[in-house]
Amino acid sequence: MKIVNTYLLLLLTNICFGQTDFKQQFKMFSLEDKKLGKVEFCTFNSTIDKKKPLMIFIHGSGNLPTFHYIPSLKNYSWSSFSEVQNYKDNYHVIFVNKPSVPLFDTVQGENGNYSYSISEDFNQKYSLEWRAKATSLIINQATKLLPVDQSKIVVIGHSQGGQVAPKVALINKKVTHVVLLNSNSLNHLYDFTLQERLASFKGEQSYEQTQQNIDSLFSDYKRIFSDPNNVTKTWNNETYFRWASFSDETPLENMLKLKIPIYVIAGGKDLWGSFIMNTDYVQIEFLRYKKTNLTYLVYPNANHFLQDEITENGKINYINIKPKIFKNIDEWTNK
Repeated sequence: MKIVNTYLLLLLTNICFGQTDFKQQFKMFSLEDKKLGKVEFCTFNSTIDKKKPLMIFIHGSGNLPTFHYIPSLKNYSWSSFSEVQNYKDNYHVIFVNKPSVPLFDTVQGENGNYSYSISEDFNQKYSLEWRAKATSLIINQATKLLPVDQSKIVVIGHSQGGQVAPKVALINKKVTHVVLLNSNSLNHLYDFTLQERLASFKGEQSYEQTQQNIDSLFSDYKRIFSDPNNVTKTWNNETYFRWASFSDETPLENMLKLKIPIYVIAGGKDLWGSFIMNTDYVQIEFLRYKKTNLTYLVYPNANHFLQDEITENGKINYINIKPKIFKNIDEWTNK
């Protein structure tokens, strides 16, 4: 069975280094919640006293801090897309933490292979519910602590963060726009079965081997759903609780409940992050239910990290399309 650590790939392809005083660009906020524990968020100091809309960015899976300091490079690396900093004077751009993971901290490793210790509290809390409720709490606090134009509160999620974004909008009615970047619409476990089918169609393995692998996956899924709260047993290096939690509700189910504008962006070459063959289904269901609040746009040559992959003379060239995508998002919110 082929499994890829997509978060590691994100680090390898979406690194942006800042100066050593990088942290000084941000205003930090911290609060304690009885159920969620410590919740952190930060925004850029730039024009922080200006009344402007909110843009909340929720990055993907993994337990690395949003901004992690790499000792060997003496610089910070972002887990989120650095492109959002170009909108810091038009929005209060908000970054959110994960349970027991600070926004800023030092990681170990080098050459893209970075690690950060996983705490017991992280495993006990890391879930769709925690991430969505923490983000909702942050929105409420940000509107109290910052001069916010509440006519526009945009929640943007990439990869696993895209699974979280629609849930946040269901919890918090202040949200006016939801954006999913390269996120699945159906259950994220479905991607693994799709990958196996694709492997046989491409001649990479026999159809018999594919079926054996899928039957094995179904056995794994049965164990996960039979013990959904277990935080000690793991599959694909993450707890049963994590997998079951993000399977409780699909992004599509939550999107269909929303009446606010939704923008789903996918990459036509996204195979392992959030398989495009999974994401495509969102358009069908919105058409079937005659709902008109979805904008679905696929960049045919884009990968999971919003880069066009163009092959020339046998070599793949990576072209950053994030500036164009975020410009489109900004324009979309003004329509």
